[in-house]
Amino acid sequence: MNPVQLSAIDTNLLVILDPLLHTQSVSQAARSLGMSPSATSHALARLRDLLGDELLVRAGRGLVLTPRGAQLAPLVAHAVAALQHVLQPAQDFKPAKLRRTFHLLYASYFDWVLVPALDRALRQQAPQVKLHTRSGRVSTVTSLRDGSTDLAFMPPMDLPPDMHTRPFLRDHFVSLVRVGHPCLQQAMTLERFANFEHVLVSPSGGTEGGVVDTMLAEHGLSRRVVRTFTNFLPAPYLVVQSDYVLTLPRCVAHMASTLFDFELIDVPESPPHIELYLVWHQRNHHDPAHRWFRELLVTVMDNVWTGMDTPDSPSRLSSSPASF
Repeated sequence: MNPVQLSAIDTNLLVILDPLLHTQSVSQAARSLGMSPSATSHALARLRDLLGDELLVRAGRGLVLTPRGAQLAPLVAHAVAALQHVLQPAQDFKPAKLRRTFHLLYASYFDWVLVPALDRALRQQAPQVKLHTRSGRVSTVTSLRDGSTDLAFMPPMDLPPDMHTRPFLRDHFVSLVRVGHPCLQQAMTLERFANFEHVLVSPSGGTEGGVVDTMLAEHGLSRRVVRTFTNFLPAPYLVVQSDYVLTLPRCVAHMASTLFDFELIDVPESPPHIELYLVWHQRNHHDPAHRWFRELLVTVMDNVWTGMDTPDSPSRLSSSPASF
């Protein structure tokens, strides 16, 4: 039966057919349906005509199923149960019973800042949930629309109306240097800052520089970038054993300082603050599991900031995958 034929059929007939086949009695089926026997008998006649089979035939004082009726009985029962499941009100959502994979698209530094704390929260609240993360050059809107991404972290920008956003992180830049770095011997000026050798993190793979270079250029300065990486993970390992300077969001610097002894210094004439928004598609907007996961991300980041224990910790509003 093709969709055109199905759309022309009164699906309520299936609801009537189910008790008819189960009870093999027009009167009993009528009582269970709250219908009159004549209306139920009329529906049976329509079903016989529709399906091209008697379905139920007289046998003494009762009715018995035809072979076709016996074949249809379990199929109709399953179809009616499926319809009831579709139309019943949504059940109370319980994270502990959730079996689902969430796909996140974000800048690579969230592997440090977000994922460890998020992993702990998921193991405690929803141990059967799987998490898949990725970064890099992916069409965010396309991946959200086709379902390959559930949530993306993006800077403020104009998005199509089928996208939903909420502020997630707001952070500022600091520089990371090893303990005993020469830059600590006297007050840092913009000129001194520019004259040191720098490490650049450029997720896009570019070498043209980032927001730090833009800020320096506005003051007629430029820095010497001697090492470039596409993600944040290797950079601190190099900086801790050299005189390089690494400029990055403060939340990442804080996490790096839990692994090595670093000094954090404010960047003179700090580049603009960086912001990040949580973005998702309309299809997931009212989904209880997706809504729970969105709120969990916000709560986890709140706890990360609280754990920094500094007056100038980033507020809960961080960054796009820009170069630094």
